[in-house]
Amino acid sequence: MGIAFERIIIVMLENSTRSNVLANPYMNTLRRQGVFLSNSYGVTHSSQPNYIVSVGGDSFGLYDDTPGYVQWIYERGSDPITSIVDLLEAQGLTWRAYAEDLPSGYTQQAASGYPTIPPDVYPFARKHVPFLAFPNIVSDPQRLANIVDGAQFEKDLAGGNLPNYSWYTPNLIHDGHDLTPKQQKIDVGDTNRHLNIENIAAFLKKFLSKDPLSKFPPETLIVITFDEAYPYHDPYGVYTLLIGDMLQAGITITDPCNHYSLLRSVEVNFGLGHLGRNDAMAMPYWFLQK
Repeated sequence: MGIAFERIIIVMLENSTRSNVLANPYMNTLRRQGVFLSNSYGVTHSSQPNYIVSVGGDSFGLYDDTPGYVQWIYERGSDPITSIVDLLEAQGLTWRAYAEDLPSGYTQQAASGYPTIPPDVYPFARKHVPFLAFPNIVSDPQRLANIVDGAQFEKDLAGGNLPNYSWYTPNLIHDGHDLTPKQQKIDVGDTNRHLNIENIAAFLKKFLSKDPLSKFPPETLIVITFDEAYPYHDPYGVYTLLIGDMLQAGITITDPCNHYSLLRSVEVNFGLGHLGRNDAMAMPYWFLQK
């Protein structure tokens, strides 16, 4: 199988059922610009483990949003827990994690204070940057330098320096987790999620522009997805959209998939092998394969 995309950009958003997202006019229209996965699911609750499984193939015992490291559940001296980063680097491929509103000096604090965890500075949330939970990334200055503020993304794009693998973490307003102070005054509770989706839509309009295929380089796959469904109930159906010039825009795929499918698709596309966890058994996005 050949490579379908030269680079991938993953944007993970927060806490909404697929139906709630599609009720937003922009998000409903946006799906016509790519391949919509109508049977896509989060893996678990709460947020943090969904992010961890997306890059590591397992939650490693991190079952809630309490800040932690994947290595904590193993005995001292055991082999470092690997992630997609290890597979990419083994093949000489580049990666970068962009975190919107990453606090100044945060990564340096993380490295120097390991295994302590620096406090979040709102609206940044460490639990939404899964790479910071892997000790073999946090303790390596070269790897840690690849976790940068979200403002660097547009600079890398303009300079033609986007890596093969990009993970973009919006801040807590732009990812739909929180409301602005103005919205909080009119929100009627957790059953009224349209305001959160409005924040997401406003962010994506700017991030993607009117024509993503023109904004981003050729052979770039853009993945817009959500960590989990909210309110919490089964099934965990989430909105997932793939945009790229290698895809037929406007079609819907009904095959079931989840975060492991996304991870496996990256592995297959770049010929990375696998991490030997849930990713190894996951079905990749077959329509991307050449």
